[in-house]
Amino acid sequence: MSLEIALSISEKHEVTMSDSGEDAVEKLKTDTYDVILLDYKMPGMSGLDVLAWMHENKIDTPVIMLTAAGSEEVAVEAMKLGAYDYLSKEHIEIDRLPLTINSVFERYLYRREMNRREREELEMREQQKDMASLQMFQHTVNSIGQFVNNGLSQLSKELASAEARLLPSVKDEGRQAFLETFAALKQEFDVVSSGLKSMLDLTTLVSQKLEGIRNPSDEHPPAP
Repeated sequence: MSLEIALSISEKHEVTMSDSGEDAVEKLKTDTYDVILLDYKMPGMSGLDVLAWMHENKIDTPVIMLTAAGSEEVAVEAMKLGAYDYLSKEHIEIDRLPLTINSVFERYLYRREMNRREREELEMREQQKDMASLQMFQHTVNSIGQFVNNGLSQLSKELASAEARLLPSVKDEGRQAFLETFAALKQEFDVVSSGLKSMLDLTTLVSQKLEGIRNPSDEHPPAP
């Protein structure tokens, strides 16, 4: 209560007080705070219990643990659970407490910014790996597609040449069957060629998308 009064009088902070660990947990389920001053010894749940609950529920609000004199082990345990700082209640300087609160909050903001940058760098590295995989896929499929396309072009010429060469030697009663057979072969050939073209078009689209990702400014040039 004395801390609540002192901080409220300073008019530098908005203060919400809980008289037990259970009450603090209930508040934390619905409200958010910039900094928490958490007493170790409270009715019911201890400060460490509240801190452990916060850790389990991924509530990263910075905590300053308040301990009695000679409670270094409690302070160490609190720091392991994520507390940013701890103060001995016998040595709290009320006039300096706002500075301590602000310092902890600034450290929290700095750590959060560093974590954000690390996540962005990790995502960028993963994106670069994905891009490298896509580039390899695009290059492989394009190489195979060109090889198969050249083979199909040669096969098409040979098929037309074979039809023209063999047709004169086919007797009249077998001519219709001959023509139908070659027509069916040409139709199957066209289906394969169409599928190959679609695959090559897909690799071209992938290549364009990769270029757009590498050079995003090219997709939206600045207005004159």
